[in-house]
Amino acid sequence: MPPIHQLPMDNPAEEVRALLGASRNLAAVELARIACAGDPGSSELAYLYALGCLRSGALDAAQETIIRLRNTAHVSDGLQADVESLAGRLAKERFLAAKAGNERSAALQAGIEAYCRSDALQPNLHARINAASLLRLAGDCARSEILAHDILNQLVVNGHDQDHDGGGAHGHWDLATRGEALLLTGQVAPAAECYRRAGHLAGRRFGDIASMRRQLRLLSTVDPQAQRALDQIPGPRVIAFSGHMIDTDDRPVERFPPWLENAVYGAIDAQVAAALPLIAYTQAACGSDILFCESLLARSQEVNIVLPFAVDDYIVQSVLPGGAPWVARFERVLAAATSVTFATEERYLGDDTLFEHASNLIQGMAFLRARELAVAPEMLVVADSLQAGGMGGTLATQATWSMQAQSVKVIDLAQLGANPAHFANAPVDERPARVRAPLQNVVGGGRTIKSLLFADVKGFSHLAEEFFPAFFTTFLGLVPQTLQDIGVQPLEISSRGDGLYAVFESPDEAADFALTLSAAVGAMDWAAMGLPTETHLRIALHAGPVFSAMDPVTQKLSHFGGHVTRAARVEPIVIPGQVLVTEPIAAVLAARPATAFTCDLVGTEQLAKDYGVARLFRLRKK
Repeated sequence: MPPIHQLPMDNPAEEVRALLGASRNLAAVELARIACAGDPGSSELAYLYALGCLRSGALDAAQETIIRLRNTAHVSDGLQADVESLAGRLAKERFLAAKAGNERSAALQAGIEAYCRSDALQPNLHARINAASLLRLAGDCARSEILAHDILNQLVVNGHDQDHDGGGAHGHWDLATRGEALLLTGQVAPAAECYRRAGHLAGRRFGDIASMRRQLRLLSTVDPQAQRALDQIPGPRVIAFSGHMIDTDDRPVERFPPWLENAVYGAIDAQVAAALPLIAYTQAACGSDILFCESLLARSQEVNIVLPFAVDDYIVQSVLPGGAPWVARFERVLAAATSVTFATEERYLGDDTLFEHASNLIQGMAFLRARELAVAPEMLVVADSLQAGGMGGTLATQATWSMQAQSVKVIDLAQLGANPAHFANAPVDERPARVRAPLQNVVGGGRTIKSLLFADVKGFSHLAEEFFPAFFTTFLGLVPQTLQDIGVQPLEISSRGDGLYAVFESPDEAADFALTLSAAVGAMDWAAMGLPTETHLRIALHAGPVFSAMDPVTQKLSHFGGHVTRAARVEPIVIPGQVLVTEPIAAVLAARPATAFTCDLVGTEQLAKDYGVARLFRLRKK
């Protein structure tokens, strides 16, 4: 699939809407951003960008765009009504994120007012039903029920009562609106039936289904009966997959012999058929991975492939060992996939840790997508549980997933191989000879996955000479104090003028340090040092495989490689006061339910010094 910026855009607004309808929110935000740059005066594109940001959790970016649209002249009443509805939804998100009671009350009031403004600009049931639900959340049951009855009466007037399925592109919303109003008036059974029909009509509009699910989850906090309706609209299944490769002739004990291929495909296809519709994240090695992809593609399901390193090396290491026919199948799968992501674009160089990195990304990306769709992620594995696995392999991936108390379904190769119906047709000596490729030797050992931080103070170049001593004493003094406060010790840390570079063992350590330091710097009295009051620290985090060795000059441990350079290219584009992270860190944090951190999408941005693009997220505490 070509990059978004290379896609033709005859009607960019329609294309963005199509992506949003398919719940491909990250791609929608990227496309809307590019389209807005080409047509900065388009209020519709700006609105769609804000909608994509909101769906992706980038609340600040959505709010900034909403404020700008509110202050824009010549916006139609219809679009302005949509903007106010979006502001109401943003207020609901703020309500969910708020901890203090006064913050929650203020968010609810802001949402009620925004939805009422939307309805006043252009009467619409969407704004009215949301106002009714927020009134219920605010404890004003009487006003909520009155408004809900008014909505039910209006639906009858419009011909969208319980005997109609609403027809057309928005029929599922009419049914969902009726279901929500019925729920608010205490009519639980009819409400659940409306939602069942709404889910059926929505079909593959996963973004719409996710919106319904989020609304019902919100209502379930004050009305447990909302769960009955929620059960009627299950979202798509989001599945992380891992499976063993086809055996080669140098494998001493059979695990996945080629004669078992048809049986494995049948077992995979049965699981896929039972889980439709589904969205999958997987590698594409010969054997289980490619069989899984082929089953999905045959049923027109979404396939997202993650490769651990450069494609040519991957073919040699993970595809060609099964034989030349697997290479052709790999190429067909890659060409038909919804997306292909490289955990690292560098060479393999014999580092098995790159497989582990890809496995972590697959799991994390599944968690991010499941959160976006308001569903729980699952894992499907094809494994021989009686044999040991290697780093980043299927059994290691299964163990990592299971530690998160997440659902795992296993297709057991040992059981399939023991089935007489499969074994009876097994040919002799069918295993392909493994293709052996020479590996480039790396001096000093291989790479390991580390979390990298780059930071600097925006505006440092304007510092007057006499303020240098105070600046360095104050700013750099915060660094060791912060590390002591949070109890974290980086593997490597150094300062360069107003800049800071640090390497951490885990993304949680890096995230804790970044947010704590950012808050401490934000509290500094910059004016006393002759700097603008808005001067602040900008911080970027990235995770990836890096080399490590003793620096011959400093005699200290040093980390280096392409991913260190990539991390350095993120920091210059960070808005002062923010902490931005790349997708690898966002994905790993998303796959750790116990983590204290979460990430909201900012968008796909061009990195400094023409170093390509990266999908960036704003880091914050949960």
